[in-house]
Amino acid sequence: MHIEFGWTLDRAPWRSRSNTDDSNNAGTTVVTGPLGLLGILQTRLGTTRPTVERPVRIAQYRSLLAQADHSWYRRSFANDPWNTAHHLLQLRDDAIEAGWHPTSDDQEYTAHPRLDALATVEKRVVLGPPHDPTATLAPGRADDLREVLELLRFHGTNWPLGIDTIELRDRRAGLPPVWQDIVAALNDAGVTIADAGPSTETPKLTIVRGREEWSIAEAAARYLANVPDRERICIIAGDSTTVLDQQLARRQAPALGVPNSSPTTPSAQVLPVFLSAVLPPTDIRRVAEFLHLSFGSDGAETPALTLVPRSVSSTLLGALTQEPGISGDPASAWMKALETLKARAYEDPDTSATARETAQTLDSILRVSPPEIVEDHLTLDSLQPALDWLSTRLRKLTLRQQKTAQSSHSTTATFLAEASNQIASFRAALTALDVDTLRVRELFDIAESCAPQSAHASASAHAAAWTVVNDPSEVPADAETIVWWSSRRTIQSEAETWDPAEVEVLAAAGCQISPATERERLRQAGELTGLRSAQTLLCFCPDTVRGEEVSLHPVLSQLAESLTTADPEQFGTKSVDAVLSHPTITKPVATLTEDGQWRLNNTTVATDLAAAEVFEPPQTVSRTLDGDFAHLLPETLSYTQIDQLLSDPLEWTLNRALGLSHGYSFDIPTDNRMIGTLVHAVVQHLVDAGETSGDNNPMASVIAKTFDRLVPRFASELLLPGQLTRRNTIRSTALASLTHLFTALKERGVRITAAEADFTYDWTLIIAGTPTVIPLRGQRDLEGTFDDGRLAIVDLKWANFDKRYRTMLDDGEAVQLSVYSRTADTPTGAKPLTSYFMLKQGRFISTDSALDPNSTGGAADSFDDEGNGLGGDPAGLWPIIQRSVEETLTKIATGCFESPSGDIHAAQGTAPGVRNTDVTKTLKALKEAELAEQRLFVIKPQSYSDFNLIYGIAGDHS
Repeated sequence: MHIEFGWTLDRAPWRSRSNTDDSNNAGTTVVTGPLGLLGILQTRLGTTRPTVERPVRIAQYRSLLAQADHSWYRRSFANDPWNTAHHLLQLRDDAIEAGWHPTSDDQEYTAHPRLDALATVEKRVVLGPPHDPTATLAPGRADDLREVLELLRFHGTNWPLGIDTIELRDRRAGLPPVWQDIVAALNDAGVTIADAGPSTETPKLTIVRGREEWSIAEAAARYLANVPDRERICIIAGDSTTVLDQQLARRQAPALGVPNSSPTTPSAQVLPVFLSAVLPPTDIRRVAEFLHLSFGSDGAETPALTLVPRSVSSTLLGALTQEPGISGDPASAWMKALETLKARAYEDPDTSATARETAQTLDSILRVSPPEIVEDHLTLDSLQPALDWLSTRLRKLTLRQQKTAQSSHSTTATFLAEASNQIASFRAALTALDVDTLRVRELFDIAESCAPQSAHASASAHAAAWTVVNDPSEVPADAETIVWWSSRRTIQSEAETWDPAEVEVLAAAGCQISPATERERLRQAGELTGLRSAQTLLCFCPDTVRGEEVSLHPVLSQLAESLTTADPEQFGTKSVDAVLSHPTITKPVATLTEDGQWRLNNTTVATDLAAAEVFEPPQTVSRTLDGDFAHLLPETLSYTQIDQLLSDPLEWTLNRALGLSHGYSFDIPTDNRMIGTLVHAVVQHLVDAGETSGDNNPMASVIAKTFDRLVPRFASELLLPGQLTRRNTIRSTALASLTHLFTALKERGVRITAAEADFTYDWTLIIAGTPTVIPLRGQRDLEGTFDDGRLAIVDLKWANFDKRYRTMLDDGEAVQLSVYSRTADTPTGAKPLTSYFMLKQGRFISTDSALDPNSTGGAADSFDDEGNGLGGDPAGLWPIIQRSVEETLTKIATGCFESPSGDIHAAQGTAPGVRNTDVTKTLKALKEAELAEQRLFVIKPQSYSDFNLIYGIAGDHS
């Protein structure tokens, strides 16, 4: 066997080749780095062993640290045991690799606390596999390396290694001391060592610069697509080739498929998302993310795989959007969702029984028997049922995917394999800890340590004649031209691990530490050797990456120094930066095209100037189409739909009639929406329980008890750590507000009769000249009656400010109150008293001065003799609402789809959410013009619309 060894060659794709041209070197030449050579030597010496995941070794070392309990690390270990163990294990392995034997030397380390701590722990180390009950630490790479060196020294001359020659790509003296010893031992064992010769050649250097990756990607792709002799080209992918691959695909050239250099992959999120969902206290948003978690699909025609079956997740997510909490109350949305799944299983056991079992298991994990946490410490045994379900689920998904996928190397298959391996590694690490309880934060640290490190490319690499590497040091020796994509600085220099005093003490103990400066010099020398192996070096480097300025790779500065020496007449007096920016070397992308020809080095491509594509912003949003669109008319109406019809009929058409909605599949209530739902539920429960019947008013203690009981069901977010002050503030506000609500209504003579009362009103509308009956449906928050039978209707609101609702009353836009008033069953014929009640402020907003002392009574001159009209009692607004809805639905039925606010934003060229006084004035003028025609136009912020991108007014006109 012939081996070519280089310090940075472990990732090189050209790992082996046959030498058939030279009979003296018959056999196989293996090109490898230290990891590969260590594996070869272990195989030849018979010392290979199953790989032990690093998290398992960290867990074992954590146990040793706890047993040794050295004073130097005690405080850090108490606060952050896992990361302390991780760091100290790295130090231990670094010292062991360098030749440290603290258990056998007679060196004194008490003057150096860190070394003393490591030596104390090392006395407890018994190397062996995890299944060995006497072993305390599984061997790592450092232990393997020392074992191989000892065996080579002891048996090397008598052991048949089967290695003839090792050719060094780096200087032997530049290698770390332990590898110099291994090379020497191999030489003593009869292996021929060929030292690397000096590399002095300087390639012809060209650097193409562009503003960003897209501009240089086009230039690089054009060159690669048209260059001859691709087999003589080596491409260095200094960064992800996603952008470059897109340009190569446009030119029918092979993709490189080099992924982003992210330290983790999307599959690494499965375990943290799951743990965040199942660990108490329950965070509903984390539960929703877990239920919604998808692994994607391998194509447009393949359904996406989901962690939780879609039939289960959609039902449970629907419950959480109604009530953001998990409660065992039989009336809760969560329990009703479970009953729904149970009923489906009875009706169709063949397809729904599994879904019911999954839902029951999740309910057990999340609600019935969640993992046990006491004082931030998790009982590990209580977590096992949840991990069992996750492991089983991933295994089933993997089997299903294997049956349906066309390739075992698909994106989904890789995703599932990585997620499954992380779970297995995580559980193995927990077992190796040998503890009963664990701090929650440490649990997530362990999960992060077990995360897969592989990266994923957006495009697969295609077979091609050229060679693709990731680092300059990996360039093969026979490359003639190097194309370096994204030739920028990406790696930071190594930092020193040991201080000088520790290095001196370790050296006295026979341990030779390799300084960081020597390792950095070795890396840079390998990079320079790789670049000097070619005749031509063509670099493509953007000025900015993701908005940040970048600099050229440092190895190019060393090449610039060589250019200065090679061509003193042109570069002799120039600095390195001046050389690298010289016009004979640096070529801006814009200068590559001249007189209809694109030229770079010896490649020329004819080009045409394409006309610029200009996207014009829309001048109007409203649309008119010929035809009968009566099929779009609603089957039922509600206040929300009426509000939408009076503000943006086109939005109503897209949303309600055509069913278009925001792409996000669930929306968990939070903030004011969540709190409002909670306080509404408190009111409803008080009324349903009879606390407001007759002359009774609920006591503050009863309100408080009801509030506390309903928080887990309607606002479990308030039970999370750090939410106590917020919860108490909301609680005290709700108690004071509801006490005032019930007291004020009683003093006004109103007896509360119902809460969240359903109503249906058959509304006759004249649409396109034809009477049409459309049911109007909804719920009234609070209903009551006076002694004379007159109704009172209160709409409860939780909002930060009440000015909006005061303005709605005064300006005649209280559509919701008008709807409630019109649809009420009034035996006496008297118009109901209607009012908003602001729960956060504890204040009524009404035209009734007894309830609302701040009432202005509306615009008095707009009333007719019967009190109808804008302002004043919202019941008088009804005729205008009916006229406006009839005209709007008539327009929709006849093909006229209007968006008044969208039209104004388009005409003014103003994006939604941008302040513009002209837009505000135009909207107000439109509203006044509509009122003059006895129609109502409701002004709403255009930024609230989900359709601004479709309208073309959100800035993207393409």
